[in-house]
Amino acid sequence: MNLTHLGDALDHWKGSLIELIGGKNLRVVPMFTDTWNAQQIEAYARLLHVRPEDVLKRDTCFSSKSRKGYCCDLGEYDLFLDPDTGLAADNKASEKHVSSTEIAGLLSVAPSRLLLIYQHASRKKDGIREKINLLRSAEGLKGCDIFAYDSGAVSMVVMSRDHERAHEALTRLKNLLGEFASARIVEPVS
Repeated sequence: MNLTHLGDALDHWKGSLIELIGGKNLRVVPMFTDTWNAQQIEAYARLLHVRPEDVLKRDTCFSSKSRKGYCCDLGEYDLFLDPDTGLAADNKASEKHVSSTEIAGLLSVAPSRLLLIYQHASRKKDGIREKINLLRSAEGLKGCDIFAYDSGAVSMVVMSRDHERAHEALTRLKNLLGEFASARIVEPVS
């Protein structure tokens, strides 16, 4: 998460989805790529519709050096991961991405956890489906329920090992979108 993007339209979009899908037991893991002060973190929290204390890892920048421990000790909360760019395969993940191994680790620690992950749009026509299928086939993530809300410019990937929780999140989103749900919700191809 880059400080220069604080307060853009995407923060409002993220906040609306967090409020709709995440609920009160959700914490935010911003993958800060630069240093933020308390006022900036407070503004970020307000935009995401969470309390400032719900923003975890606020004093640590996400980098190749901090990567290994960044997704540790986060409790058993539902989480919104906010990387700069989104998801990537382990061998392609930079400080702008969260990797499938990191995601698998977060779900193995708290199997009923619901994860929301920000994803930039792909240049490929069906890029978000490709990301979902990457996750479905990744070690430690087989059997997880995964879907995405694709807004065109960005997506929110939602996943859990708890099928009921994932289904509830998907149902809330489908109810919100109504007849437009099929155009915006991307589910993996079986």
